[in-house]
Amino acid sequence: MKNNLVAKSNDLIVASYELTRNEQRLLLACISQINSQPNASEITMQDEFVVTTEQMKELYKDSSKDNVYRDLNVVANNLFEREVKIALPDNEMLRTRFVSSVLFQPEKSQITVTFAQKILPYLTQLKKNFTRYRLADTVELTSVYAIRLYEMVVCWQGQNRWSETIDLGEFRYMMGCVDKYKQFGQLRQSVIEKAVEQINENTAYHVNVRYRKIKHTYKSVTFSFYKKGAISLTDDTGALSLDKIRRIVRSPQFTADYNDHQLLSVEAKDSNEAFWAKAEQLIAESPKEFSKRPFDDYLKIKTD
Repeated sequence: MKNNLVAKSNDLIVASYELTRNEQRLLLACISQINSQPNASEITMQDEFVVTTEQMKELYKDSSKDNVYRDLNVVANNLFEREVKIALPDNEMLRTRFVSSVLFQPEKSQITVTFAQKILPYLTQLKKNFTRYRLADTVELTSVYAIRLYEMVVCWQGQNRWSETIDLGEFRYMMGCVDKYKQFGQLRQSVIEKAVEQINENTAYHVNVRYRKIKHTYKSVTFSFYKKGAISLTDDTGALSLDKIRRIVRSPQFTADYNDHQLLSVEAKDSNEAFWAKAEQLIAESPKEFSKRPFDDYLKIKTD
């Protein structure tokens, strides 16, 4: 199950909901079983998704090894009651649940879940404006806020946005903690900095955080980030610099080094513009693929 893909509409990524760590883990284990490809068979409320105690123990090494089914039972019960609020066009808002039913099967040490009808369009047959990552990418994140922020980072990266500023009120709303951590210091320590620390330690991303203060009140938070291996490609804020990448891929030395790269050779034969565009995308997403020489070397070479 670790290699399963989790796919969500971007509208769901930035939706407002409150889950515990284990509720989030159970939800993701179910979502990761959905085939979200555009041509996949339609998922309905009748489709069932099974999660066993053995799967949860295998996925999450920090899970209690005692009374595993009892804990799964409690988590599933709570997940059944959880709701999500999704912003719609024309200032409308959808309020729905994640799941429509949970079947408890103690003799099989498993539960069977069906999704709510209104949530399914945000999880299946996704054609555009969605975020996808491997379930394994989040298994080391023990803070539910780290999982939520990680999803947002992947979402922003998919839109080629490497720095994002969010009003603190909006951030609280998305994170489902409007009524918690009312003091800024509590929010910073228990939600933001804890999430950033876990992402930096356990994922392929490095996130920097800054806060904007007006007079005596903190108003917004800015997340700047990059894929590990690309620190030399960042700007002064700690965000990936698309300008640096554009300059690098247009370096004659870069072309000489990578025109036979397995992921670039086709584009290289088509046109310079196609080669540059593909190379820019790949460097941002997988900088460690390009290790023949330091990126700074290409920046020292003048381009036309």
